[in-house]
Amino acid sequence: MTKKNKTKQNTTGETTPDDTKKTTKKRNPGEAFETKLAVGRNTLKLSADDPGLKACAASVGYGAGKIAQGQAYFDALNTTYEAQKTAYTAQLNAYTKYMDLMKVSRQKNSRIVQALRLVLRDDPETLANLKPADLTKIAYGPWSEANQYFFKRLVDLPAVTGLLAGVGVPQAMVDEAKQAFVNTQAAETAHKNARAEAQRATAAKNEAYSVYLKWMRRYINVLAAALVDDPQMREKLGIVARSQ
Repeated sequence: MTKKNKTKQNTTGETTPDDTKKTTKKRNPGEAFETKLAVGRNTLKLSADDPGLKACAASVGYGAGKIAQGQAYFDALNTTYEAQKTAYTAQLNAYTKYMDLMKVSRQKNSRIVQALRLVLRDDPETLANLKPADLTKIAYGPWSEANQYFFKRLVDLPAVTGLLAGVGVPQAMVDEAKQAFVNTQAAETAHKNARAEAQRATAAKNEAYSVYLKWMRRYINVLAAALVDDPQMREKLGIVARSQ
């Protein structure tokens, strides 16, 4: 006697627990920070505009002067945050430009080196002396240093450039490859500068955030105690589910 197969077959669109994988949405640090700014902006606005809250805050030592101080800390944070975003965008743009120019430079350089190895196949000593760097996967640093040496030595060897011209690589093509390399060097420097600026902007934002956060935490702690019998205002301020 055969046993009946009791395994349940899924119909289209159904899944068993084993078929379902838990997925978690990755937290975006930028969105989280924007949320904190929105909460702080709302708190300061209410503190300045709501008569009841103003009176309550003043009764526990947070009059108009202290609220204005907190607003100044917030404004400084917002300014440095915007500067950080601008600097970071500039860094990304500089990096993209640098990568694009390096790709072009490597391609042009590789064409020169291939021709060079062809015309100097019987003169390994001269070829070795030029130290051509055509490896597309070589790190930028060594590749850059090798190219600086390569183009400098090539200028001193007119006989070699003449041989290149004979295989379809005229002087104009060599000059173009050299200029592409110079452009890459300039783009690398620009990227380093942009990266340094982004780091400075981030440090300034972090410092402003530290000052603002210290003030806001103290203020919220005082308000939380002062508004213990006013859950509606606590909720408006976001104190109930606050994570400052």
